[in-house]
Amino acid sequence: MRQAQDAGVATLPAPRKAVAELMANKHFTHDVPRKSGKILLGSSIVPCIVLEQSSVSARVRVLVAARLPERLTVEIDGEVRQGRVGLRKQGPLGLDLWLDLKAVEISAAA
Repeated sequence: MRQAQDAGVATLPAPRKAVAELMANKHFTHDVPRKSGKILLGSSIVPCIVLEQSSVSARVRVLVAARLPERLTVEIDGEVRQGRVGLRKQGPLGLDLWLDLKAVEISAAA
């Protein structure tokens, strides 16, 4: 270990190195592929990424900063539903919206 430090390279003993590698792998995981969706605003369409979804709610991320109304129409997996924005949170990766979706499907996309 003394020679490695002299050369400007720090090395860790085997048990500490294994723990360091385990911690590094824990923080750098690959993201799961996300579904894409659309927010329909009359004649314009705002693309979004679906982060979470249930039968009555969804959390989506809008990458383009747009003025979005409180009540909107969203299309996820070909299903078009009306929703209300329950919470908005601006983050470094975009605008996250928590949507309360109506229980009844509005229409099915062809």
